[in-house]
Amino acid sequence: MKKLALVTGAAGGIGYACGVALARDYEVLLSDLDPVVLDAAAQRLNEEEGAFAATIACDITDHEAVEILAEAVKHAGAPLGAVAHAAGISPVMATGREIVDVDLVGSERLLQAVLPHASEGAAIVSIASVAGGVDPQMPQVDALLDDPLSEGMLDRLEAALPMELDPSFGYVLAKRGVIRMSERLAADWGEHGIRVVSVSPGLIDTSMGRQELEGNPVTGFLAQNTPLKRAPRPGQSAMPGRAEDIAAVVAFLCSRDAGFVSGCDIRVDGGLIGAGNHGRHATGDAAADKV
Repeated sequence: MKKLALVTGAAGGIGYACGVALARDYEVLLSDLDPVVLDAAAQRLNEEEGAFAATIACDITDHEAVEILAEAVKHAGAPLGAVAHAAGISPVMATGREIVDVDLVGSERLLQAVLPHASEGAAIVSIASVAGGVDPQMPQVDALLDDPLSEGMLDRLEAALPMELDPSFGYVLAKRGVIRMSERLAADWGEHGIRVVSVSPGLIDTSMGRQELEGNPVTGFLAQNTPLKRAPRPGQSAMPGRAEDIAAVVAFLCSRDAGFVSGCDIRVDGGLIGAGNHGRHATGDAAADKV
């Protein structure tokens, strides 16, 4: 019998691609905020991939909605073997406080609700971001990020920051928190045979990524300076990565082949962060060295 894979943010680019990839080996339960858009994604998965997917709408900022989702997982008829948690928002979509509430607090709420229903050998994969790899060197802030469900956390976080919690900084902190959450929960659940991992995409060509490309000039600069170049597909934006790149890594992490991978973050960014760490750009010294 196939195990169950829960995919959140399943109507979005990365979430849908994860649903497609996981449907090859799992029964799939798709979740997203908008039930109409979610049902359309499930129908597309059925028509294009020949894989039936159940659906359940859920707002991960709503405690009761998350509990209903956890009950659906519990009674799904197949043991939970994988979670691809892709639900989230980006800087052009909300305030910094809202981004932390969705991307970090909502993520913690979701994982704490579904982890008790995970079977031995399950893999829980959260989509973080290379932005979360920025190290602000603020231990008091990390302590708050490590306890996102505590009462008044968002107020205390804003008070602890040396600067305004604007959308970009909120996104950095939220995704940093997701990476740390995966490390922390992996330590808690490893003895049960459950692996917890995060994946940090770089610049990915999704509808959310295109919003960032249009609304944030830094995004275009980073896309230009991603070292790994490939021929663009028809209709592709300047964002160099593809949702399928992330989904393939998620599928690997949810497979037996990744059976000893846990408590870490996997960067999937075409070399962007590595190049930046060494002061090299896509059109810089590395290309000159080959001449």
